[in-house]
This record gives sequence, C-alpha cells and structure tokens, in this order.
Amino acid sequence: MRVDLEPRRVVAPPRTPVTLLATVTNTSALITGYEVRVLGADPSWVSVEPADLRLFPDETAAVAVSITLPEGVPAGDRRVAVQIRDVADATVVAVEEVVLDVPPVPRATVRLDPPTVTAGTTGTFAVLVHNEGNTVQHGRIVAKDPEAKTTFTFRPATFSLPPGQSATLALAAQARRPWFGDPALRPFELRLDGPSAPPADAPPASAGVFVQKPRFGRGLLALLGLLFAVTVFAVVITIALSSVVNRSAADRDLALQVAQARDAAAAKGTSSLSGTVVDISTGVPVAAVAVEVFGSDPAEPLTGVSTSDAGTFTLDALPAGDYTLRVRGAGFDETWYPAAPTQADAQPVTVQVGQVASGLTILVGGVPATISGTVLGEDVGGATLTVQLPLDADPLAGNVPPEPGEAPSTAGTDGAIVRQSPIGSDGTFELTDLPSPAVYDLVVSKEGYASTVQRVDVAAGEVRTGVRLPLLQGDGSIAGTVSGFDGPIGEASVVASNGQVVVETVTVTEAGEAGTFVLRGLPTPGTYTVVVSAEGYAASTLNLTLSEGQALTGVSVVLGRDEVAIGGNARLEGGGGAGGVSVTVSDGALTVQTVTQSTDPVGRWDVTGLRVPSTYTVTFARADLQSQVVSVSVDAFGNVTAGASSSTTVDVTMKAAQASISGRVTQTTQGGGAVPAGNVQVTVSSGSQQRVVYTASEANGSVAVGDYVVDGLDPGTYTVTFTRSGTRANSKIVVLTAAQQLDLPMLLEAPAGIEVTVRHAGGGSVAGLAVLLYRASEYGTAAQPVLVGTTDASGAYDFVDVDAPENYIVEVRTTVDGAVLATSEPITLKASQIASLPITITDDD
Repeated sequence: MRVDLEPRRVVAPPRTPVTLLATVTNTSALITGYEVRVLGADPSWVSVEPADLRLFPDETAAVAVSITLPEGVPAGDRRVAVQIRDVADATVVAVEEVVLDVPPVPRATVRLDPPTVTAGTTGTFAVLVHNEGNTVQHGRIVAKDPEAKTTFTFRPATFSLPPGQSATLALAAQARRPWFGDPALRPFELRLDGPSAPPADAPPASAGVFVQKPRFGRGLLALLGLLFAVTVFAVVITIALSSVVNRSAADRDLALQVAQARDAAAAKGTSSLSGTVVDISTGVPVAAVAVEVFGSDPAEPLTGVSTSDAGTFTLDALPAGDYTLRVRGAGFDETWYPAAPTQADAQPVTVQVGQVASGLTILVGGVPATISGTVLGEDVGGATLTVQLPLDADPLAGNVPPEPGEAPSTAGTDGAIVRQSPIGSDGTFELTDLPSPAVYDLVVSKEGYASTVQRVDVAAGEVRTGVRLPLLQGDGSIAGTVSGFDGPIGEASVVASNGQVVVETVTVTEAGEAGTFVLRGLPTPGTYTVVVSAEGYAASTLNLTLSEGQALTGVSVVLGRDEVAIGGNARLEGGGGAGGVSVTVSDGALTVQTVTQSTDPVGRWDVTGLRVPSTYTVTFARADLQSQVVSVSVDAFGNVTAGASSSTTVDVTMKAAQASISGRVTQTTQGGGAVPAGNVQVTVSSGSQQRVVYTASEANGSVAVGDYVVDGLDPGTYTVTFTRSGTRANSKIVVLTAAQQLDLPMLLEAPAGIEVTVRHAGGGSVAGLAVLLYRASEYGTAAQPVLVGTTDASGAYDFVDVDAPENYIVEVRTTVDGAVLATSEPITLKASQIASLPITITDDD
C-alpha cells in the first residue's frame, strides 16, 4: 500500500470544514479493502468520502477526509494523524500526520451587575468579564460617560483570562452630587480595550446607570408641599360642606347619582395591563408592592393593585388610551414604568379597545440600607472593615468559580469589594448608602490579627444596628515545608481556613530555606483546613488541629505532578514490535488515544496529559490481534504502582487472532430436492497459500454429512472452491477479519448421468441385458468398466453420479461376462449433464 496525503498543514477555523485528500494505491496482488480513520480528533468532527474503499491490484483512488473543529478548540497547532489500514491484513497500516493551524478567535462578554446603582457621591458596580474565545484575552475595561461628568475607577485595572474563564472587576463611579431636586441619572457604557478589542463603531459591551440621590431629597420638599396641600384642602372642604348642608336632599341625591355615573363611565373599559415588578439589583420578582395606573389626570391614579407572591400584576377594565404606571412599596424607591424616577420620564403604554398589554417589566431599586455596629477586640484601632458581595450568593453566585487547586472559599473572603472603611480605636462603624436588598460579607482585618467574616442579609432600606464583629488575635501557628519531585517548591500558596478565619502565605524561595512556610495568627484551639497549591503541581489538602496556643511545626507537604505521561511497548507473541496497535487510556472522565509506532522502535507508545493520582484502563487493539485490557494505577509522581511489571512502562504481548470458515455442502438431486454432499473437496486459497479439506461422508457426533471446517486462517481475502466429480465446481471470494468465524454453506448442482435405452432393430425393448460404462480412453484395454447395470422391463438403465467432464463408451452384453451385443459411439459428458443414449441391437446380434 502506498499513501500520499495533501496538505500536511492547513488552517482550520472552528466550525469551518477543512478537507484533506488521501491518495491510496493497492500495491498487493489481491483485491483489498481499506479503512480510513483520523486519530487525535473526535469521530463526530470527521467525515470520510467514500466511507468504504476497495481496490484491485495496482489501482489508485482518492479519499476526501473532512474535519470540522467545534467552537472552543484552543488556538495554535493541533496535530492529528490520518490512519489507513488494510482490512484484510491489519499489519499493513499507514499513518500520516497533519497539523491543523487553529487561528485565534478572541471573544469576551462583559456584564454589569447590578446595571443600576443608587448612591451618593460614589457608586460601586461589579463588572463580570468572561472569555468565550479560544485564546488568552488580555485587556482592560473602559467606561464612557456621554456628559463627561463621571470618573470611573476599575480594580484591577487590567485582566488576563485563559479561554473559558471569568474575572470580576470592581467599578467605582464618582461624580458631583446634586444638592436639590430629582436624582441625577448618569448613564454610561463599557467597552473592551486591548489587542483584540472590537472596532470603535461596534456596540458597547455593556451599559449601566449611576443614579445619584440629591443631598436634600424630594422627601423634605414633598413634606412642605403636603402641609400646604392639607391646609388648602381643609379650606375647600369647609366651604364645600357648608354648601352641601344648604342644599336640599333631592339635589344632594341627584348630584351623587351624576357623580357615580360619571365615575363608572370613566373607569369602565375592555383593555388591561399586566406584567412583573423586578428588583433591579438581584433580578428577583418583588411581591406586595403597589402598582398604580394614571390616565389623563397625572395627579390621580385610576386604579391600582398589589403584586402577587410571584411579583406579577394585572390591571383590568381600562378604557382605551395612554397610561403611565407607578410602583411604590416599603423599602423601595418610587419608580415609573419601565425604570424612571419621575412621571415625566415614564414611558407611556397605549392600549386599544379590548387590547391586553402583557409582559410589562418594571425595574425597582431598594432604598439604600445602613449597617452599623462595633468591632470587638483588645486593639481594634487601625483595622479595616471591608464590605464584599459574596460569590456564593446572588447576584454573583456561580459567576466566578474557584480555580483548580484554589483554597475553598469561606464566606466573603474572595467576593467583589463594595466598600472599605477604617476602624477607629472605639471600634464603632456605620456603613450608609448600601444598595439593598442584598447579602453582604463584613470582613474585619488587621495586620498581625486573624481576619474574621460575618454575613448579613439586609432588606430594602433596612437600618441594621448592633452588629458585633470580633477581631481575633491568633496565638497559634503552623510551620512546615513544601516539596515536589524536584525538591523544595518556592512561591507555593498555603491557605488555612476554619470557616471564620482565613490566613494565607507563600513558601520561601531563598536558598537554604526554600519551600518553608509559617502561618501565624491562628486562633486556638481550632481545626484548620490547609490547602497547598503550586503551578504545575496537584493541590494537596490537610486537616490540622491546634490546641490552646499551639505552634505546630514540622508539617511536611509533598506535591505530586498535576499531569504525567505514561508509555510502553506492544510486542508480538512470536517476537518483534507490534505497530499500528490502537491504545486507549481512560479513567472514565478522561480518555486519551494513540497508536503504537510503525517505525523504529516499532510498537512504542506514549500518552501525556494524564491526571494523577488515578487508575486507568489501557486497551490495546488491532484487527489481526487479540485485544488486551490492562488496569494500571498511577501515583502523584507518575509512577505505575499496580497493573504493570515496571513502574515506568506498561508493556503487553499481543497474540494473533486467526479466522475460520465452516459450513455444510448440499447437492441438488435429479428429482429436484437437495441432499448433503460428502467427499466434496473444499479448497481455500490466497495467493500462493492453499488449504484443502473434504466434507464429511459419514455423521459423527455433532458433525453431519456434508459438514466442513477450515481454521487457522490469517485475516485476508480468500477464494473458496467446492469441487465434486460429475458436478460443476463452485467458487466464492470472502474477506476474513481477525478472529472471524465465517459460516459459508454451498449448494452444488446435480451430478452428471447417462440414460441408456436398449431396443431391437425391429422394435421392442430388451430387458435383462448387461450394460457396461467405460471411459473412452480405456476402452479396449484391460481396464475394468466404470459402472455396470442391467436393463429393466423397458430396456432402460440410468448411470447416475458419473464423473464429468469425460468421454464414455457403453457396451451391451448378454451378461456381464457374456457376448457383446452392441457398442455405442463415444459420448462426451459435461459436468452436471444428463445425457440420453439409445442403443439398437440387430437380429444378427
């Protein structure tokens, strides 16, 4: 077999098919089929046309191999191999390597959470950046304010994200706070900036609104207006009541009827409005808030309802027209549909007669909350109180998963920072203007002390007081060393946590003390989970218990590799390497495939990227060999601890898998039926190799007449010929694979025969005469006749099961040893031919 593959290197963008052309030439002397596979690629990515390839000797054909990589395949060179295997002889294998150049596809999404923040001078947002591309994304986020009145600060300022990972940035928006009037709306947009940033005319990556409350809100102004309105209302009521008292009862009744009729007509209609009220900071529906609808009179609502437990509302029986919707509720800012602070900014909703306007979503924000309390401890001055949005609670839940090997997060220790406040010597603190409702982690930290965390869940506009946060001075410590397969490991991360306290450090890198660490300030007594991790190593977790004031030393942590390679050799039972053997290594979650080498050293195989420690199932398979399965255990240092004779290699010896052909041969009778045929010669040949057996002529146990078996056949293409005297030979071409047991029955035609009829020259049949059948080449010699018979009452006798093709002469005698009465002309008998031979006896005879 000769194979030529083009191209050897091709650019393969994800979701775009690339085609490789393999030209295959059959250099053997037999008709051969070929199987084409792509190694190193998922079968669902690959299509082969034609799927089945069968070539005559010296024939050449082309096979188109199409590979479509899915989204998410990392950018860079990806090596795959095209394997072409002879289905008849699995030892004939060609493996051609191809390099797929996957171009970088940078793509990142930016989400602002929450999209709207209400605060005073400074508003804090969380910016979630997710790399959806196939290459590392480097860059930064920039914010643009159309009015250029807001200053934006990002922490951290830049990011670097591998494919599929996310990062959270804290965004602080700061602007001059208005003194009076309505809240100031400061919209802004976020854009990606960096080497792979989208063009300037592309839509923004995200957008948000910073709502600044005035220093003197509308509440005070509204109170003064309310007092004035109450005074005017009282005067009007007094005048109106005086007028009403002086009117007659009939006039009063008539006025009431007219007013009632007018009100009923105004409120009667067939249209309706429905929708949901949603908390803008959490995305959760808000229950039990009032939704009011305003018509032509902007000061008086037509009707109103309260939202259900699911946050939904429905306003029925409205006449056609334009309406504005207002939402009010305890702990929430007054909001007009869809998210406007005033009625003038609201978006009107228009309904026609009988129309149902559904799907309306009104976004409401909670009145800022306040948290106050005291930090307790012997020396709290200089401590820092950090307010964080935790990653295990809304709205950031699940957005930023921990990195592999990272210390388990405790409440709030790695969340998005909302605010930081220094603590004075008296320990008191007050946190105002916190977005609500929300869940926060309050983290108290000070150098030389153990950080403590307390989680608080504040309702909308809640004023939480009396919060007590302890600042613990730890008197315990843990010291030890971190080493790996190459010795001490510097800059390894060591994190200790007990659910409330988190202390972390890194190992020393200086010579003489490399790999050492000390965790100080641990409150005792207590039990700590210590997580040790380093780049290129698998993380290790320890559970250590400290007694009162204990300084634990001598902790030794040995880190194993995070990934290892294993390999070995596949050999043939008779000696030599076994090339082209498919090797599959799997632990259930991870599966890696390769093929043993067909060049020196033949049979060698290696796989990389295996996670350890783990137990792997290694499967060896080749079409002409018996498959083998080995279970091996690999420790954290890449050593094989079980399942192989060596700690460094996994070797196997492969046995040949031979095939067999069996079946039953039957033969058609002259009467039209079929009977088993014994002594039929069965010849199985392939090239110069040939095997000959005969069908059974007698039954013996499970073997019946006509049965045959030919075993010990190597995989390949064979010609099977069935031969029996007097019958035409029959042949079939079969292709045998390794260990195949082929059932091949055969029906032969009826054997040849001669129907002899002896009559007198004057007419009439002659019975009781002997008829002798001779081969024409032996007639007149001392050779005995082939067959002998006696004519029946009609002068006939049939010679059956006669060898053919052959030339025969029939002789008629008075008896077998008597006088010769007549001799026929030579007759040529073909295989399976039934010939009629009349013989006439004269009176002289």
